[in-house]
Amino acid sequence: EWQTSIFYIAGESVEACEKSVFMEKLRSNDVEVLYLVDPIDEYAIQNLTEFDGKKLQAVTKEGLTNIGDEDEDLIKRREQAYKDTFKPLTKMLKKLYGDKVEKVSITQRIANSPAVLVTSQYGYSANMERIMRSQAFADSGRTDYLQSRRTMEINPRHPIVAELNRLAEDGDSTESTSDLAWLLYDTALLNSGFTQDDPTSFAERMYRVMQGNLNLESLELEPEIEVPEEEDDDSMDGG
Repeated sequence: EWQTSIFYIAGESVEACEKSVFMEKLRSNDVEVLYLVDPIDEYAIQNLTEFDGKKLQAVTKEGLTNIGDEDEDLIKRREQAYKDTFKPLTKMLKKLYGDKVEKVSITQRIANSPAVLVTSQYGYSANMERIMRSQAFADSGRTDYLQSRRTMEINPRHPIVAELNRLAEDGDSTESTSDLAWLLYDTALLNSGFTQDDPTSFAERMYRVMQGNLNLESLELEPEIEVPEEEDDDSMDGG
């Protein structure tokens, strides 16, 4: 009864929508969400701003509001407190990611995940980018314009985010911390439905993280294995 908006999410299937990271908080708050799984659905709904007096909101885009029955003033004050506390991290991440993201901000739209990537109100969602890229005659060389401006929203209650903020406060700029911050972006990118746009750099970061966890001093290759010399036929025949 408290819902003043109609929320929707577009995806490849009902299962994909149900498992989406964007459904975490909405599900825990018992919010009803429309699943748009037909390719034409998202095209059509973009031109519809409200229905039956209720505002339509895409749960994968910026500006998501009213996703619970909690006091709005309390939500705003809490968000400002989180914003002040996590300023070192948001500043560090924006500098590190550069033009990969438009900005880094605090979110209360997710419950269990550390971060998500959302698009602008009028930009293409991850699902729309997927549809456009998969068109039969799509030109891979002309698909860059499809990429919407993305905002990373971080979950201030997640322990990974809290620890990264402590490292940012301490001015930690080691390669290890940088890799962890990039992995936060990588996982948010994939978890939000986008395609990894730099798989080579992603793989290199993953190898370095594996190196650290395995306590390897270097990733230089091991020497070639020594192959035993073959015995000649005469020696095998007993002379």
